[in-house]
Amino acid sequence: MNRSRVLVVCVSIGLAALWSASPALARPSHKAQCRKITRQIDHFSGVASRAAQRGDEMWFDGTVDHIRRLGERRVRLCPEFEEPNYAAIYAQWAKQLIKRAAKAFVSYSTFGAF
Repeated sequence: MNRSRVLVVCVSIGLAALWSASPALARPSHKAQCRKITRQIDHFSGVASRAAQRGDEMWFDGTVDHIRRLGERRVRLCPEFEEPNYAAIYAQWAKQLIKRAAKAFVSYSTFGAF
């Protein structure tokens, strides 16, 4: 076998392997399921408030558990719906506030020189 045929065979095997692995590497889109789960969570939130108004604790607890399971499923399928990390958001906000305060203090204490 000549060198060019070996190269063609190796490249074609590599491309075939890459093509067959691409569906496994691609992240599936679950937009329709995400919308459906979101609508279900909204619906069952109303059901939970109705159960609370009527004073039925078992109905309320079951509905809240169902909403929790739907929320977990939505986070698993749609990571963009994951709860934000409020501690990290607060830390970033505090860092920016301290930075601005330090800059204002330096400007004030040097009479605007810096």
